[in-house]
Amino acid sequence: MKLSSSSGLTVGFLLICLYMAQSGSQKNVGKPGYCPEFLLSCPFILLPLCRRDRGCKGAKKCCFYNCKRQCVEPWSSLD
Repeated sequence: MKLSSSSGLTVGFLLICLYMAQSGSQKNVGKPGYCPEFLLSCPFILLPLCRRDRGCKGAKKCCFYNCKRQCVEPWSSLD
């Protein structure tokens, strides 16, 4: 059976969708600590600089701070 180019693209697209859905279902284990509180209201949200803790170097966590998601030093407690 010979696939046309559009059928090949469809199969490729489906495989990419399945891969993305599978990787999102894995347990996301974050780094220890808590994201710092940011209590000010944001007039707009800036583009994120990170998506998950594993995208941050060292002990930093990916948190919403200063109107965007970015890598920040975590708090050890919420007190």
